[in-house]
Amino acid sequence: MKPVRFGLIGCSGIARRRFVPALAGLKAARLERVGSRDPARAKQFAEAWGCSKYGSYGEVMADPDVDAVYISTPPALHESWIRAAATCRKHILCEKPAFTNYGSAVEVVELCRRSGVRLMEGYMFRYHPQHAVVMALLAEDRIGAPQVIQSEFALPEPASGDYRLQPEMGGGVFLDAAGYPVAIALLLYKTMPTSIYCQIRVDENGVDRAISMVLDFSGGRLTHALALYGTCYRSSYLVLGSQGSIQTTRAFSVPPEMKIELVLETVSGKEIIPVAPADQFRLMIEDFCAQITQSGLSSQTFEDRLLRQHAVMEAARRSNARQRPILLSEIETGKI
Repeated sequence: MKPVRFGLIGCSGIARRRFVPALAGLKAARLERVGSRDPARAKQFAEAWGCSKYGSYGEVMADPDVDAVYISTPPALHESWIRAAATCRKHILCEKPAFTNYGSAVEVVELCRRSGVRLMEGYMFRYHPQHAVVMALLAEDRIGAPQVIQSEFALPEPASGDYRLQPEMGGGVFLDAAGYPVAIALLLYKTMPTSIYCQIRVDENGVDRAISMVLDFSGGRLTHALALYGTCYRSSYLVLGSQGSIQTTRAFSVPPEMKIELVLETVSGKEIIPVAPADQFRLMIEDFCAQITQSGLSSQTFEDRLLRQHAVMEAARRSNARQRPILLSEIETGKI
């Protein structure tokens, strides 16, 4: 079977550090062309990875040998390049968040479906095996009925000039990090919240720097999600059940060589559960390629999962603006 041939839209740090190294180790995919706004940067990046083809974003889109694109531009530019790729009938793996609002997500997912291309939003952490271990523990009723998920993604201060400190480029911790605690709640609870309450703290430059969210699920289950700039790194979640708890220590951005430990606490005591290192980027790319080549099927479609994620994020954004809880049905039916 032929490998999926990727074109890069953006020579970003995440492309250089994580995506392309993961791609290089796969038989199912290869790097076909590198695109950048800066021709010299495209050339340098391509040569570093043994790729002979490079140029502008437009050249990536026009290349008939490119089957799929990986988009890692600043978030404010994601939608326009997703639209361009769909129009050129390229499959799309886009860094999170793929969109900055729910309305655009609905519209562009429909465009992708009409164009016959797949669209995945790159929440790569879902593919780390630690979360499958957590879900297995829940299925085995090891901590009783899950009642609360406390999840946090806290990051050190971004460097001066980083797009994450530029609201016009889609910067801010809401788009950068708040989606991770939401995504893990949807993954573990396997359903959508009924309502969302969110508070966002914005600095004098218009950059959102602290997020607190409460997601209310059926059956009295809750998620409390935090995202923050300007502190020590934290990437974890705690599942509290009626008979115990499960604690992760590094949940979202996990280097491929890192060993993970889960902490299971019950009335019987504490148990440390080791999880072997895994390259979550590689696993994500493999699943994406399997969908394109039809050699495998995910339990859910990428696009539906993306729409669920963005419906919740839109409710959070509206909640902060209106300073009240927002019913998810208000977003899905267009009542607000």
